[in-house]
Amino acid sequence: SSTVASLLASVHPHPPLPSPRTNRMLPRAAVRWLTRQRARSGLLRTSLRWAAPRSFAGGVAAGLGLWAWAANAEGPGEEDKAHYISTGDDSPYLIFSGNGNKSLSSEVAMLLGCQLGRAKIGQFQDGEINIRFHDSARGKHIYIIQPTCYPPNDNLMELLLMVSTLRRASAETITAVIPYYGYSRQLSPISKEGDRCSLAAADVAVMLKTVGVDQVVSVDLHRGQIEGFFENEIQVENLDVTRCQLPYLKRLGLKEPVVVPIGSVKKGKYLRDHISKMGVGDTDLGFIFYTSIGGFENINDDTHPDEEDITKIKGHKIEFVGDVSDRDVLVLTDLVDTGSRVCSAANHLQSLGARRIFALSTHGLLTGNAVQSINDSALDEMVMFNTIPVTTDSPKIRTLSIAPLVAETISRVHKNKSIKELY
Repeated sequence: SSTVASLLASVHPHPPLPSPRTNRMLPRAAVRWLTRQRARSGLLRTSLRWAAPRSFAGGVAAGLGLWAWAANAEGPGEEDKAHYISTGDDSPYLIFSGNGNKSLSSEVAMLLGCQLGRAKIGQFQDGEINIRFHDSARGKHIYIIQPTCYPPNDNLMELLLMVSTLRRASAETITAVIPYYGYSRQLSPISKEGDRCSLAAADVAVMLKTVGVDQVVSVDLHRGQIEGFFENEIQVENLDVTRCQLPYLKRLGLKEPVVVPIGSVKKGKYLRDHISKMGVGDTDLGFIFYTSIGGFENINDDTHPDEEDITKIKGHKIEFVGDVSDRDVLVLTDLVDTGSRVCSAANHLQSLGARRIFALSTHGLLTGNAVQSINDSALDEMVMFNTIPVTTDSPKIRTLSIAPLVAETISRVHKNKSIKELY
C-alpha cells in the first residue's frame, strides 16, 4: 500500500477527492479527512466528482492508496472539527437532497464531513412524484437542500412533499435550504399596464409554511421583500455572495474597476466598497439605462431585468452614466435568464472604450439562446455560482462553488451561531 500511495502522490501532489466508487471503499473518517485536507490546500473544485477508475483493479489500487494516505495524514484540527455535523444513527441531524442539484448537495455534505441521508425520490409513470426516506427522522433536525430551478414545478413539488413527509415522520425541525428561490420574479399583483398578475413569490412562501417548514435558507433572493412573505412564523436567511466573489476577482488583476449594477444599486455599492479595500485603485459605480419609443425606462426598477427577448432589447437605445474608458467593468446582476440585457449592456460598454468586461451573476438559468448570446457578446467572462446545475461548457462562462457558504451556514444554524459574521 505504501508503494501505491507513493505512486499516487507523484501524480497528485494533493490527495484526490474520493469518487462515489472509491467512497464505498473508505471509512467515513477517511472521507472526511481527505475532503478537509483538500479544502485546506485551496484546491477545492466546483465539482467534487473525480474520474472513477476504469477497472476493478484500478478501483482497489486507488482505494488502498487513499487509505494509506489517510492513515499517515494529519487528522483534522479543532478548527476543522468545528464545521462537522455528525449524521450517524445516533446523531440529532440529517441532511437530505432533492433532485434539483445533487452535485451541490453532495459537496455541502462532504464539506460538513457527513453523508447525505438515504432517500428515494422518483416518479410514477404518469409523472406523480414519489418520496421515500430510508433513515429515521424522528426527533431530528432536518436540512433539505433543493433549489426550485428548472423544471421549477417538479422541484418545488419535490421540496413540498419532502417537507410534508418528514413532518409526518416526527422530525423535530425542518430547514429548507433553497439555493435558488424559484417564482421569485412574480412580486406584484398588478402589472405596470394595470393587469392582474399572480403573486407567485408569496404563494410559494405560503405553501412552505403550510407543509411545516421551520426555517428557510436561500442565496441572493431576487428581492428582499420575499422575506416578508413568510411573515414572522418562519425565519429566513438570505445569504449574500459578495465575499465569495472577492477571491476570484483578486486573481483577475482589475484595473480601476467600475461596477455597473443591473437590478440592485445597493448590491452594486456593497461590491464596490469591498473591491476598494482590495487595493486595485479607484473603484467607481456606473449606471446604465434604456430609452424606448414609450420614453425613459430604468432597468434597475424592472421586476426582472432579463426577461425580454434580445431582439426587443436591441430596439432600445442604451444610455450610460459614468466613465469606463480603459477601465475594467463588472456588470452585476442576481440572475441571468436569456442573457439579453447583460449582453447588450456589455456591447454598449465596449463601444465606450471599456478595457475588459465581466458579468457577475449569482444564478445562471441560461434559457433559450443565452449561451450563444454570451459567446457572441463583448463579455470577456460570465462568472456565476452553482446554485443551479451548470451543464454548459462555454469558454466564457466561469462557475464558482457556493457550497462552502452553504455548508458554513448550515453549521452555524444548527449550532446557534451568528450568520451575520459571514457577510
